[in-house]
Amino acid sequence: MAFAQNDASRPTEAPLRKIIADLQQGAPDTGSMEPELGSAVQAQAAAIAGLLQSLGRVQQLEFAGTENGTDIYEVTFERGAASWRIRMAPTGKIAGLLFKPVAAPETRGDDVAMDGLSGTLLKPRDVEHPPVVLLIGGSGPTDRNGNQGGTGPGELRQLAEQLAEKGIASLRYDKRAVGRSAVAGLREEDFVLNSFVDDAVTWLDWLRRRPDLGPRIIAGHSEGGVIALLAAKRTSVAGIVLLATPGRKLGDVIREQLQGFRMDAALQSEASTILATLERGELVPNVSPALHALFRPSIQRYMISELAIDPVTEIKTLTLPVMIVSGGHDLQISSADADALSAERPDAICLTISGMNHVLKMAPADRASQQDAYSNPNLPLAPGLSDAIANFVQQSAR
Repeated sequence: MAFAQNDASRPTEAPLRKIIADLQQGAPDTGSMEPELGSAVQAQAAAIAGLLQSLGRVQQLEFAGTENGTDIYEVTFERGAASWRIRMAPTGKIAGLLFKPVAAPETRGDDVAMDGLSGTLLKPRDVEHPPVVLLIGGSGPTDRNGNQGGTGPGELRQLAEQLAEKGIASLRYDKRAVGRSAVAGLREEDFVLNSFVDDAVTWLDWLRRRPDLGPRIIAGHSEGGVIALLAAKRTSVAGIVLLATPGRKLGDVIREQLQGFRMDAALQSEASTILATLERGELVPNVSPALHALFRPSIQRYMISELAIDPVTEIKTLTLPVMIVSGGHDLQISSADADALSAERPDAICLTISGMNHVLKMAPADRASQQDAYSNPNLPLAPGLSDAIANFVQQSAR
């Protein structure tokens, strides 16, 4: 891999060039890192490789400054950019490494802001008072398009654009502390599930005050569906669409997903113990580095708040129209989840697309073959998905 050269090379530049190249190949040199960092990077190597591969080859690497002993670089890739931070230990090994892709500006729709949040309002042409769908992203640091780290499948952007072609407006937004909704001083420790429910309700109230828009519908993807269920209890909406939404408590979903991870027996046991402790509402201060991505102490208050929610209990209290969408090749949410939700709302519109995966794209059934679907924004949405959602929205808005 060829890298652009800087005139004034710094001691951190060569290690950063190498680690980017290694990460893109999914083979980080953990021996060049301090042990705790190496363990954490190794645990996330596959996910990082998919993200970096979607950005393409490195075009330029520029030193941008130093902050608290950490060097900051701006790196331009073929299909995006990212800010990288690297800190070296006295041993000469890498002690700190962090990167954050820079989201590209939206080319369609209006940028809107509210209460520190940033979103995109996309309206159809030549339609007065169109119904409007609030699109809520899934778990983690998810932006308005359904991506994490500024790049990914872009399924929410695709859905918004297809709905606009069918006469339906939409608002999608960066989650609080993500993308252009980042607010200085916010920490992971500050969030619980209700923080994001509050944001959804605030956006719905903002939409209600828009004289150019019609009835409001919520569409939540994955964890966003749980947020949508809770938000619908607090404000009046015309309908709700649940996209690949769990029909079980989060603890049951995580246990099933852990079984699919390649993890030694000791880590599996630790993960099970941590999860059971969090379900009791208790924090776990000490977590192995390999499990930090899932159970790091800074997100445990959030997990405790969500572990207490049962989507089946929440859906049975709603009387508004409901649509439940599931995919036959979803590796994160099973058909049993959709069945559990529909059992409580037998009047719901149910759509199952046999070859659709969790990010609403057509993909093979096996995990290894789905990587491209999770990182390629050029793959189209599953056929028939936006048509079915548009029909439900139009019916509900009458």
